Amino acid sequence: MKTPKLLLLAALICVASLPAMAQLNDTYVITASANSRGALGTHWMTRFTIFNPHLDETLNVSISFLPTGGAPGPEKLVELPPNSLAFSENLLDDLYGIEGSGSLLVATFADDNPHLPDDVLSRSFLVTSDTYNNTPKGTYGQTIPGVWTGLLDYDSDGISSIAPSVRNGGNWRTNVGAVNLGRCGVNVLVSVFDGDGNTILSNAQLPVPPYGHNQLTLPVAVEVGSVEFALDDPCAADDDRYAVVFPYTSTIDNRTGDPTYLNPTLLAEPGILFAKGQKIDPTSLGKKIDSTCASAVRDHAVRTGTANLKREATGWRITQ
Repeated sequence: MKTPKLLLLAALICVASLPAMAQLNDTYVITASANSRGALGTHWMTRFTIFNPHLDETLNVSISFLPTGGAPGPEKLVELPPNSLAFSENLLDDLYGIEGSGSLLVATFADDNPHLPDDVLSRSFLVTSDTYNNTPKGTYGQTIPGVWTGLLDYDSDGISSIAPSVRNGGNWRTNVGAVNLGRCGVNVLVSVFDGDGNTILSNAQLPVPPYGHNQLTLPVAVEVGSVEFALDDPCAADDDRYAVVFPYTSTIDNRTGDPTYLNPTLLAEPGILFAKGQKIDPTSLGKKIDSTCASAVRDHAVRTGTANLKREATGWRITQ
């Protein structure tokens, strides 16, 4: 079997290109997506693109929807031609024909791509999204990147994550949310600190259902502060049921409705970073999801076949 060629493969010989290549993966989580009506007549939608960087191989990309509340959501494949990009201006409507909110798992699996070697690089692709509101004067919204490293149970892992520059109250409101890739319901513990580092909220619970998403408004006012997330997982000791959780914040300007999304940075105590005298690379913290974890999530979804791609002037548009 020949090894597929990547569009950027030649760049591997250039040290400067390595950070760009490191962003390629075969599994991504988009923590928030929507096709729903909001306050003041808004209609929030998720603009979405996937890019196949392989010059001579088609990729079959799986997109699973994890609804707010945790009910099984739909899953669909997108057959993406070599070196091509597919897009949607309203993914939940274009791909599934549904309204609502939730999260997305976007992945390539070996059984969907038997023509490729079974490794991450051979099935790698890129994904981007932004959730936005379309108005007569234009659009406004927030970019929500695809991520793949999440939180494990704090008591067993010792790792939390923090989002800085958060405002809540007056002209601003902040939502906190998370998606749970695990078979047990979990509590995300939310703490808030003011600009001087004083604790103004400690370990408030954000319940997140199995294979589901939840989002709540921050329950305390803060002028400019930070939000810390930790995970309380009752199934942490169960190798088949433990959770990987991806939290986030979204701060909205009440005057304009314009939001700002923050993907929290993982944190660890010095005792974790320097365990047994050995320094740990901070970029390796957290749990990186892989095909095994992603397969369990897809098994919970309702598989609904393969999407259509409609060729338009701007590229391949994803349709049902």
